[in-house]
Amino acid sequence: MAKRPVLEKKSVVLSSTQIVSAIPKIKRRYEELSSLNINSLNNESGADLLDSHMHKINSTIRDIYGVDSFEYDEYSIATFKPVFSVWYSGMDMSLLGNIDVVRGKVSSGAAKLKTLIEILEEQVDQSIIDSPSKAIRAYGGLDIHAEIARAASKLYLDGHYANAVEAAVKALNGLVRLRSGLEYDGSTLMERAFNPSNPALKFNELQDQSDKDEQKGFMQMFCGAVSGLRNPRAHGFINDDPERALEFIAFVSLLAKLLDGAKQ
Repeated sequence: MAKRPVLEKKSVVLSSTQIVSAIPKIKRRYEELSSLNINSLNNESGADLLDSHMHKINSTIRDIYGVDSFEYDEYSIATFKPVFSVWYSGMDMSLLGNIDVVRGKVSSGAAKLKTLIEILEEQVDQSIIDSPSKAIRAYGGLDIHAEIARAASKLYLDGHYANAVEAAVKALNGLVRLRSGLEYDGSTLMERAFNPSNPALKFNELQDQSDKDEQKGFMQMFCGAVSGLRNPRAHGFINDDPERALEFIAFVSLLAKLLDGAKQ
């Protein structure tokens, strides 16, 4: 049986854009861990809560650096729970019985994250923070719809702003097709899916004129996204700046969240 190749660890050099995006994510994990009330933990749910913090931290580090990086090895967390290699009769194996061990591991994890934040802040060019990358930092703090983020975030963070906007709208178009079951595209799809007269998907109960006006307004917003955002970028050269692209992607994300709440 052939052996699996051993993946070589590598050091990852982030671009200034990637650093600016990473900082608020690491800060969020640091603040969550720092605000953890160790004394409130119990044996039943405390272990699960500690595991949740560990997985969130490691997932964030992995997304930034990759699992095969030296940085992931250095900043990821093994566990916050007590670990015993030898079991003795009468030893207190409970989380509460070893709360000082837990407190020390949480404190060490928080210090590790704080160190990483300081290193990233030193690496990033201050002139970038003070200019267009304000939008990029804001992007890192947005709660973008998962499917829109999957389609657009890497493009945006790599500086391909127009492509990111186009990809976001394409993802939205695909979500509408999936939810509605309609085999159309673009404005035609949006009109068939959301037409107040006979919608495949409705945003309210369509009981009165106000409901129908809302349905029509949302339909027009979806039509505007594909006609005004996707099509020009698919058929021509548009040079979006970071701030404008951020606003467009946030708008598309909002539409995707509205779609999540629509009823068939």
